[in-house]
Amino acid sequence: RVVMITGASSGIVEALAREFASRGADLVLVARRADRLHTLQRDIEAQGRRALAAVGDVTQDGDLENIVGEALTLFGRLDYVVANAGFGVNGLVENLTVEDYRRQFETNVFGVLRPLYASLSELKRTKGSFVIVGSVSGHVATPTTSAYAMSKFAVRALADSLRAEMKSCGVGVTLISP
Repeated sequence: RVVMITGASSGIVEALAREFASRGADLVLVARRADRLHTLQRDIEAQGRRALAAVGDVTQDGDLENIVGEALTLFGRLDYVVANAGFGVNGLVENLTVEDYRRQFETNVFGVLRPLYASLSELKRTKGSFVIVGSVSGHVATPTTSAYAMSKFAVRALADSLRAEMKSCGVGVTLISP
C-alpha cells in the first residue's frame, strides 16, 4: 500500500507515518519543512520501505496535484491519503481579525480539500481511503478557540458528507478527532 500524509513532519502523523512503514506501506510525506521531511524519509527507508519526501504547502494551489503526480510516477498507486496539515489560531474574539479566521480556514479546511481533489480520481481507482485529522475541538468548542473550533467543525461536517458521497465509489472516509 502507498500512503500520502500531509503535515507529516511532526506530531501525531509523524508517528503514524512510522507505523504505516512498520506495517509495510510506502509513504509520500508532505510538509513545508524539508529538513524534517528528509530525516523522516531516511528513517522510513532504514526500515526497508520506500518514501518520497515532497516539500509542499496545502495552502498553495497546484502543490498537491504535483505531489500526487510524483507519487504515481514513483509508486504507481495511492491507497490512503491522510489530510493532517493544520495549526491553531487562539485568542479572544475581540483580539482576532477576520484575517486570522481566514488563515485558519485556509490551512485547516481548504488544506483538507486540496489533497482530496488532487487524489480523488486515484483513490476511486484503488478503492482507497481518505482520512481527515480533525480534533475534539470539532465536537466541543471552548473559549478563545473560536477560529480553530470553527475550522474543525467544518472538517467534521466535510467528513460526514463525504462518507456518504464516496461510499458508492468505494472510497472510505474517516475522521480522526484526537
